[in-house]
Amino acid sequence: MGRRSPLAHAPRPQTRKRHGICIDDQVKAISGPIVLATDASVAADRVASGYLATTGHAGLRAHLYPRHLARPGIRVLVTELRAVYWGLKRILAAHPGHPVEVRVDNIEALAHLHAWQRGDSGMPEGYDTRLRSQGRTPTLAQLQMIAEYTPDLTFVHEKAHVGHPLNEAADSLAKLGLRCVRGQVAPTELPRLVPLWASGALADHRRRATA
Repeated sequence: MGRRSPLAHAPRPQTRKRHGICIDDQVKAISGPIVLATDASVAADRVASGYLATTGHAGLRAHLYPRHLARPGIRVLVTELRAVYWGLKRILAAHPGHPVEVRVDNIEALAHLHAWQRGDSGMPEGYDTRLRSQGRTPTLAQLQMIAEYTPDLTFVHEKAHVGHPLNEAADSLAKLGLRCVRGQVAPTELPRLVPLWASGALADHRRRATA
């Protein structure tokens, strides 16, 4: 069932909650096709996303998401899609033109990604598409454009919590981010835990691929 989560050994200090955290890291890549796994973790007022790719790119984001902005199901969906965006953004910048398989364990998120590939521009119900501060395009609007206009992207479903190393790692990274933004894990631990977990999961994935 894969490696133990870094949360098993993460410090649990009594720290104040944070509005948001972000960490992107890179460990040694493994050979073979580029595969990206993403996942989300959601609490009442905070959300987190995590991603890990065979290119060695790994990261997490977590931030305040007030309850009034969206009902719980939409909050989960939006966060799942944001995880895909952050992972793809790094991979496509580092490996332009290479085929990428994105593994998603949320069926509704997968449906949106497939629809966007076909040219649909529909967003999750209630998602605000107005420009953000400083004129930034909303994250999901950017992801919609990536899905529609980037060749050789494949979005597939991967069942969660059945021991797939990349999926398990993305899930653990998202949970780690959520614990950090809730004040349960020290932010200073993230630069140690993220590459540690990413390297272990990639080693597991390589062993399974060559078994």
